[in-house]
Amino acid sequence: MIGAIVMGTRTYLSDVLVVDDGSTDGTGESAGTHGAFVITHGNNRGKGAALKTGFAYAIDQAYEAVITLDGDGQHRPEYIPLFMEAAARSGADMIIGSRLHDQADMPFARRCSNYLTSHVLSRLLRIPVEDSQSGYRLITVRLLKSVTLQSDRYQLETEIIIKAAKAGFRIGFVPIQVTYGRNFPSSINHLVDTFRWIRLVLEEI
Repeated sequence: MIGAIVMGTRTYLSDVLVVDDGSTDGTGESAGTHGAFVITHGNNRGKGAALKTGFAYAIDQAYEAVITLDGDGQHRPEYIPLFMEAAARSGADMIIGSRLHDQADMPFARRCSNYLTSHVLSRLLRIPVEDSQSGYRLITVRLLKSVTLQSDRYQLETEIIIKAAKAGFRIGFVPIQVTYGRNFPSSINHLVDTFRWIRLVLEEI
């Protein structure tokens, strides 16, 4: 799976980084074989921690922006040009892939969670947040250098929206379709991660 994602991404981007967050299924080896630069965590530290490792690498390498894709095959690399075009056209520092108009295949629990969290953030931040939980994003390094991210789990994706909005960065959205594979069940713990999300919002807003 990761090999196909790397190859698809390299169609549009010359540099591909895979953060292997303590996997035991050969993810890092496969990614490296297919042309990705790989950074490995010795143990599983969480999605947020993996993203922060990738962001630090992008800053260190002086890239202009990063595009993040999940490693389970949900995100289609062919949408990458849409993110770059939207950023160039709008001048936004973060473009989020929105599943707002394509929810037919989204699991019911995710649909409800995404609707509620996006609605709450829209009201609290006073900006339209179409999809607060999508991990398919373009983020400028200028934005990454301007915020300090703390979360190590899934709530990091909300944390960066809040901190970007409060710092005055523009956030845009592009419509995407997502493939939900039965072989890759979500590792989200709805009770625990909902509590973490609520605590984050109370602390940051």
